[in-house]
Amino acid sequence: MHHLHAYPDLRAMFRRLLIAALIGVLAALAVAGFRHAMLLLEWLFLSNNTGSLVNAATNLSPLRRMLTPALGGLAAGLLLWGWQKI
Repeated sequence: MHHLHAYPDLRAMFRRLLIAALIGVLAALAVAGFRHAMLLLEWLFLSNNTGSLVNAATNLSPLRRMLTPALGGLAAGLLLWGWQKI
């Protein structure tokens, strides 16, 4: 015997399940998009398509190896600072 009386609002539960599934799919797409964007930026700026930052760093000159993370940190800081102003 089914105990449907224990779940009086099945429609609301199903709606929540669909919303949760949609949020999960959107989050997965966001992660995949971010990963592809990072690979694209790595390819553009470091001429590396292996997906390994260690391999990319071995091919850089010492000066560029030092400046790349510093400039990346500066760009991230400016982005966060600008985001706070909005």
